[in-house]
Amino acid sequence: MILAWIHDVVEAVQSCVTGMRTTGRFLVENLKGEGGGAAVTRQYPEQPAEVVGDRQRGHLVNDTKRCIVCHACDTACPVDCFKMDGERDADNKMRASRFDIDLSKCIYCGLCVRACPTDSLSMTATFEMAPQHDGKRFLFRRNSKQVDVRLDLHDVERLERLVAMPRSGLSDADRAWLDERIDERGQHLIGMYGLGYYTPEMKAEADAQREAKKKAKDAAAAAAKAKAAAAAAAAGPTPARPAAPAPPSAPASPAPTPPPPAPKAAPDTTGGTP
Repeated sequence: MILAWIHDVVEAVQSCVTGMRTTGRFLVENLKGEGGGAAVTRQYPEQPAEVVGDRQRGHLVNDTKRCIVCHACDTACPVDCFKMDGERDADNKMRASRFDIDLSKCIYCGLCVRACPTDSLSMTATFEMAPQHDGKRFLFRRNSKQVDVRLDLHDVERLERLVAMPRSGLSDADRAWLDERIDERGQHLIGMYGLGYYTPEMKAEADAQREAKKKAKDAAAAAAKAKAAAAAAAAGPTPARPAAPAPPSAPASPAPTPPPPAPKAAPDTTGGTP
């Protein structure tokens, strides 16, 4: 008991000395203006961060070409910040027609990145939340009515084209169309990564291509099966193999002989006790 108390006291003193040594080192570096301690406080945004750690959790991005819309990230998310929909392409593979991340809710825990089976979700290491990624803008502010706006493939392409242009150079029709989908004062900061829904014509074309591929695959399987059956019929009946002889049975062991009966005692003829 006393040894444990002494050990705790020694450990506490050592921890205090280590902490004060680190604090003193940073104090000296700040006073001299050199070393790692000199960059503890910076006047942001006049002095932005120059060094960002590799484990910095910036904002979420999604590679929609690798996304299979499995909803694993949506299940792992504790704040329900994902909204996604998927459609099947001509190859019968799922594509993310819509994948939105409400970064106003995101707590940057990274659980969705761990849960993603295809590693399509990742977190950037950028210090600031830049609205550009891979040369395209992906962050938009929307109000509650705009969150559920359905954008097809043509709408997504038009949105990416219009937001890359200065607003003063847009026509009245483009400006009105953009205001219906983006609200600079909106309370929802949406990261949009979806490819856009198929238009009815594109969906019908994809369905027709998928059905044609399925029919061609079924026809090829049926032809291969018929060819195998014809080859088997041309080869004739297969001669029956002789039955394998049965293994010899072990000889039966003789039944055990019962022991002879015990002899009976002779009757007493003395007629009593003398």
